[in-house]
Amino acid sequence: MENMDDLVAGCVVCHGVQEAQRGPILNGMELWYLRDQMNKFRSGIRGNNPDNRSEHLMGIGSRNIKTDLEVAYLANWFSSQPAQPAMRTIQGNIQKGKELYERRCISCHGEHGEGNPQLISPSLTHLEGWYFYQQMRKFREGKRGYDPRDEGGRVMAAAVQDLSDYDFRNLIAYSVEEFGLEEAATPPDVTPSDRSPKPF
Repeated sequence: MENMDDLVAGCVVCHGVQEAQRGPILNGMELWYLRDQMNKFRSGIRGNNPDNRSEHLMGIGSRNIKTDLEVAYLANWFSSQPAQPAMRTIQGNIQKGKELYERRCISCHGEHGEGNPQLISPSLTHLEGWYFYQQMRKFREGKRGYDPRDEGGRVMAAAVQDLSDYDFRNLIAYSVEEFGLEEAATPPDVTPSDRSPKPF
């Protein structure tokens, strides 16, 4: 168990709120999805493209996860943690985002963003806006969903090819507002334009 606690502590360095430059918060995400993504990193399906810097770093970090038991423990630990409020980092037209979501996303990700494991479609309810936006762009740019073995990733990459950054912002603004994480209080000395861009 001590080894497991060390693994959690190592993950939380990047997947917690202590660092200014960090990866996404994983708290409350679905167990099946966390397990699936960790196994993709371990097998090289994700993390082998140096152009995708954050994913490449995660691929290196995933080498510390040696066994299926460790994958299961980490997935269970993060999925069991309470979700944390998140700052609204993406602004967009919510009505246009709603229309786009209903037209393009609802069939796989559900009316309330609940996802569908049978379609390898994760819930969208625990995604921070900045991370959601960056991943959509990476799918479109071929930096995610490029491996032939990544069935779900390839479907997403194909699905967003004709969408613009404007579409992404509208879609994410709607999703976060409608069924996303609770909004975190903005520090009094921070405005949306002051927020540092995330590298991931």
